[in-house]
Amino acid sequence: MLVLTNGTLIDGTGKEPIEKAVVVIEANTIKSVGPEIAYPEGSPVIDLGGRVIMPGLIDCHLHLGGFVIDDPNWQFSSRSFMPWFSSFLWDYLRHFAKRRRLAIENGVTTIRSAGDNYPDITKLRDRIELGKLTGPRIFAPGPIFTAPGGHPAGTIYRRNRYIVEHATRQVDDAEVAREEVRKLAEGGVDCIKAVYSRINLMDLAHDVPQLDLRVLEATVDEAHRHNLRTMVHAGSPEETRNAVTVGADSIEHGIGPDGDPIEFTDTLIAMMVDKGTYYVPTVAVSWALKNTYPGFLAKVKATVKKLHDSSVKIATGTDSGMPGVVIGKSIHIEMDLLVEAGLSPMEAIVTATRNAAGNLGQEHHLGTIEEGKLADIIVVSGNPLEQASKTGEIEMVIKNGEVSINRLRKGRFPQA
Repeated sequence: MLVLTNGTLIDGTGKEPIEKAVVVIEANTIKSVGPEIAYPEGSPVIDLGGRVIMPGLIDCHLHLGGFVIDDPNWQFSSRSFMPWFSSFLWDYLRHFAKRRRLAIENGVTTIRSAGDNYPDITKLRDRIELGKLTGPRIFAPGPIFTAPGGHPAGTIYRRNRYIVEHATRQVDDAEVAREEVRKLAEGGVDCIKAVYSRINLMDLAHDVPQLDLRVLEATVDEAHRHNLRTMVHAGSPEETRNAVTVGADSIEHGIGPDGDPIEFTDTLIAMMVDKGTYYVPTVAVSWALKNTYPGFLAKVKATVKKLHDSSVKIATGTDSGMPGVVIGKSIHIEMDLLVEAGLSPMEAIVTATRNAAGNLGQEHHLGTIEEGKLADIIVVSGNPLEQASKTGEIEMVIKNGEVSINRLRKGRFPQA
């Protein structure tokens, strides 16, 4: 048992903070929470001195195998690529130790890695779950469903046959799509990702083959038959409407053919609200590209504001893995950007906690500090209700009931 006392609780539900809160953790579960909660004498107790207690943060869209370069102006060249590749290869051989550490150090206790080599990603997920490795809880779709030659198989992966084979499924037949979903479900993936877009985000002037709508519908339907949620990358109002119509659980990015955000019509928004479709805007990417595409970030923020005001559920995703968008660190940037878009700091926190858990289908286990939930908890020194990115001022990280980071005290916990 572990007891956190004298904290200011922001529980992730959107409710007002509770001062002098107590959180009692037993094994990996929150046993009780609230002001003046009783706990057994002799329990290990940490007095937080008024610091903020929050749920562990959730990033619903990142790429575990992507770049870890904290510079949005980084340019690809043979000179710059080789040092990065050497660093990547070393981290890959250590089961992404650096990336796992960056997530936990920044209070990100759960991630959805949006397309990886399979089955490597599920093996890594399982080793973390079994306690053989430390790191965030991973939700993995495994390979990305796309058209033959579609993004990313025919674009950013096209020169690497191994990644194309293991990180994508190029499908042009509905029954084949169903069979591939069944195989992945049996293999233990957590969800399914599809790219239903002609757009290559690395070259906006280049159209690429698009997944057939019947294939997308079969993919989503078969995923739901196996209780797997679906995330769909769409690039136009028509594509987004089709994806929502066939039952996509979340729309990722929402980037149009000219590089502008999709225009979400009132009809499309109403469909998303009615079906409970989440929107994962990955605003941090627009922020990283603001010098390359002037005016783009402002348009993305306006889109987020419109959808949020219309009651579409927003969930955080950073698309970490491109230069300037670093795993862990970028989620705090994302929340500040959501506030700049018009959300309150509390609403931004909810996107990274309760909403993000709901987007993963894990609202009964994760995302809020409530009795019976898994004990994924962070303690921060700043006040994120004054500035959302103060969630990055991490003092303690507890994941699945175990203390991963404790900067409050050295040595043993004081006893009650």
